[in-house]
Amino acid sequence: MSESVRHRDPLYLFVCYLEWHCNGNLAAYQELLAALDDSDGDIRNLSEVLLHRHSPRPEPTNVNIEAW
Repeated sequence: MSESVRHRDPLYLFVCYLEWHCNGNLAAYQELLAALDDSDGDIRNLSEVLLHRHSPRPEPTNVNIEAW
């Protein structure tokens, strides 16, 4: 890692999430990825949650469990 790990602001990460989610801003996505290595555990967790929120989720299925 070329730069030192630093503390990031949670609001800044949320804005990065919005930029990435709404506009496809690659730099904002990279900021969220970089925050996964932050020295603050809360920032790492927030980044992970924000990255996961954008992940595609499977559609719910209407499967009868008794059939399994």
